[in-house]
Formats: sequence, structure tokens, C-alpha cells
Amino acid sequence: MVTLEAQCITLHIPVQVIMDVRLMPVFHSSSEPWTGRSDPEDGPLAKRVFEFVSKSGSRAVIGFASEAGVARNKGRTGAKEGPAALRKSLGGLAAPHGFASFVDLGDVVVDGDDLEAGQKQLGEHIDRALETYDRVMVFGGGHDTAYGSYLGLSTHFPDKKIGIINLDAHLDLRNIGAAGPSSGTPFNQIRQSAPEAFDYLCIGVARESNTQALLARAKEWGVEIVFDDALLRDADGGREPIISMAQRCDIIYLTIDIDLMPHFQAPGVSAPAARGVPFATVEHLVDTVQQACTENDCALPLVDLVELSPIHDINGMTAKTAAVLALSLMT
Repeated sequence: MVTLEAQCITLHIPVQVIMDVRLMPVFHSSSEPWTGRSDPEDGPLAKRVFEFVSKSGSRAVIGFASEAGVARNKGRTGAKEGPAALRKSLGGLAAPHGFASFVDLGDVVVDGDDLEAGQKQLGEHIDRALETYDRVMVFGGGHDTAYGSYLGLSTHFPDKKIGIINLDAHLDLRNIGAAGPSSGTPFNQIRQSAPEAFDYLCIGVARESNTQALLARAKEWGVEIVFDDALLRDADGGREPIISMAQRCDIIYLTIDIDLMPHFQAPGVSAPAARGVPFATVEHLVDTVQQACTENDCALPLVDLVELSPIHDINGMTAKTAAVLALSLMT
């Protein structure tokens, strides 16, 4: 009797490193090659995502390996390992019909507490990457990733109206304290950098996770909020504000904090949610954003997936959840 056993292969694709000598101290290529299961007995359609990592493509991923912002924000550390865990889970997923090759641009690495330098360099890399790719996906790291991401996006598109959609249990509008910027301050930083251009929609907000000071600041700054309990009553509760933003903006910047979901679906995060928004609803929100952009000729060139903390994960559950969202945004 002849048996066919699954093979596990490693794909050694040189990472395209978008750096120059000024950036070398904090930026390096991915240390781990993309790997996954191979099923040659099932023919050429039996491919998984890791087999599509290439030197060329219209889309790219870049990691922000940092937990400095989470530590400053008094959260559970471990987010620095998030990009690697997300790549590993994403690489093993079955590639859907029409899936295209993509490029891995490596990681911006923040060792220690030098968050500000890391955010600046992330912005520089994103700015340059957008010259080549029609969508760049940032794997975090804490949500301090968002400030670096916005820097790169707004630098590259200085004359475009940018709308921010944040799927998150937290508003992340805290004032900067004595420790400096953190994973709780990025949208406050963005607003300070461009107050007149600030257009921010936060979907999935948990009242018990945001102080009255933050809610008052959001109201003062015109932030639109969809609370988590509203989405539990109606999974389509975010559709109207999403469409409205796509209609008035040239570009949408979508940033997804994995801690949006319930603790039993996403235990491996910096701040687990007691209630949370179910995974199926989050998938629906992501689909709604993409559909609204397509129908209103609004670009979606930049997406973040942040706050994955593998050290707190259970059986890789959170990493796989994040990977499924990433796959839908790469397809």
C-alpha cells in the first residue's frame, strides 16, 4: 500500500528591503522564511498563501515589531512578536481563487523604548512603498503603529482627503503623558499634526474601556462612534457611517485592533475585551469598507492589523483570526 503524506516546505524568497544606509540601524528584513504545508498530489490549485510571496506584486506587507507603545500604555507586553506570528498563520491559509503574488518588505524593529524613531521610520517606509504598491498592509505591534502609518500615508498623498476608520474597542485618543506617546495616543497625535483634516470614525467602542474624558474629547473633535453593543443588536450598524466617509473622502485608512473581538475569540491581545464584537461581524465590517470604497471611487491603500500578542494566545487562535482578516484584505 502506498500512502501520500502532506509535506511541509519552506519558501526562501528574498525579502525586498526598502531601506537606505540612514535607516539600517532599526530596519531589517524578516528573519524567518515563509513556510507552510504543500499538497502536490492535489495539483496546481492546492496552493497556500506562503507560496505567493514574491519579489513583485501589487500588494505588500510590512511589520512593525514593537511593544514600546504597549508598555508605555500599561498594557500586556508581547506585541513585538505579533508580525512574525501573523505571517506564520497567514502563510498556512489556503489561497483563494484569484489570489495574486505579494511582497514582504520586512520589519521596522523598535528595540527598547525608542518608539518615536520607529514611528518616523515606519512612515518613511510606507511613503516609499506606496510608490510601488496599490495596497500596503502593516502588521503590528501595538496600536502606536497607527501614527507611523498615517505619517507615511499623509506624506505620500498630501493633497488628498483622508478618512480614518478604526475597528477598535478603544478610542486611543489619550493625551501624551510623561512617558511619551503610546499605543493609547495615536489618533490624538494624528489630530495634533493636522487638526483641520482630522476625520475619524471608530467602530466597536466599549464604553467601559473609555473614560468620560476620552468620550468628551471625541465629541469635541467630531469623532464618529459606533459602540460595540449597537453592533451586537445590528451587525450592519456601521454601514451608514462607513459609506458616508467613503463618499466624502479620497482615501480611507483602515486600522484594525484585534482586541475589538471577544476575549474567547481573541485571547492573545494586549487588552482582552469582556464583551467584544464577534468575528463574523468584524469580517462584515471589513467587507463593508472595501465595498464602500469600490462603489464610491475611494482608495484603500493602507491597512493595519495590530495588538496581536502571541505570548498570550491560545493554540494560535488569535493569530489565525487576524490572518483570516488579512487574507480578505489581500484578495
